[in-house]
Amino acid sequence: MGIQITDCTIRDGGYLLDKNSDGDFVRGVIAGLVEAGIDFIETGFLQDKVNGETIVYHNSRDIVKYLPADKKESNYLGFCDNSRYSPENLDAYDGKSFRWLRISFAKHELEESLKFCQAAQEKGYYVQFNPMDSISYTYEERSALIEKVNAVRPEVLSIVDTFGAMYLDDVREIFTQFDKLLDKEIKIGLHSHDNLGLSCALAEVMAEMAEKSGRDITVDGSLFGMGRGAGNAKTELLADFMNKRFGKHYNIPVLLETIQKYIIPLTEKVRWGYDLPMYICGTKHSHVDNVYHLSQAKGCRIREMYDVIERLRPEQRTRYGKGYSKSDFTALDEVYEEYKKDDE
Repeated sequence: MGIQITDCTIRDGGYLLDKNSDGDFVRGVIAGLVEAGIDFIETGFLQDKVNGETIVYHNSRDIVKYLPADKKESNYLGFCDNSRYSPENLDAYDGKSFRWLRISFAKHELEESLKFCQAAQEKGYYVQFNPMDSISYTYEERSALIEKVNAVRPEVLSIVDTFGAMYLDDVREIFTQFDKLLDKEIKIGLHSHDNLGLSCALAEVMAEMAEKSGRDITVDGSLFGMGRGAGNAKTELLADFMNKRFGKHYNIPVLLETIQKYIIPLTEKVRWGYDLPMYICGTKHSHVDNVYHLSQAKGCRIREMYDVIERLRPEQRTRYGKGYSKSDFTALDEVYEEYKKDDE
């Protein structure tokens, strides 16, 4: 069994900085992760529409300016949402930038994403395939997903806890199904959010299950948990656990130096981590934009947020179904108004 870490600080943490992270920050964090021996390093966002944001790229060549000359044992990783990037814009792998490509997609985008995966492979990339919101799939839907993934054979198929709603039993159940049905040559990944305070525990449980089954895995984290909303599993905690439990050799002092130099100063400008609105997102399986809207546009108290989101239908909570726009809060506003009338 092989176990690896994928660090998402630049990409997931980049949301907090409106995808406009300082260039020295990007270079410094990547260099620190390389020096610490982190296996995979996300480098930012690939998008069709590039509007000058520092960590939004049109293709792999745009990323080279941030990469150390010597990547040592690390692998660079490009990230794209299937809905925001076209394989036509992806240049062929030339050895100068990332070799790995992470494709994230909603359930209704599966067929299109499978074609994207094949197109990326034909251009020389290794693919991490990330179906969003894994617990929204039924057992039968996951089985059908795995069957199609086995035919395309990406390097990694991930369990993705998009809304920070997974408990330990959820990861046990999904990993067991993946491990049983997925081609043995395909790694299983885990990307989680810390709404319920369980991100590191989810990763540790999956690592222990993988040890018993012999399955290769990769688990995601970010330095100091930096990420939108509740943030992510903490890379430094995952690295320390794997050093002690699995005999890995991640350089913890380098990670700590990188956090102190580049991440801690940001806590004066932006905020992430567990709080009650993020708890509501996790326990109600809801997109963070819902609580942001209720707080900023409606001035809701915590109890009101909880009650209003509880009234939403599942597809309204996640905002990832067909016909739902992340910028359109009509349904949420209607439910809020009904709630206020009932409360009068």
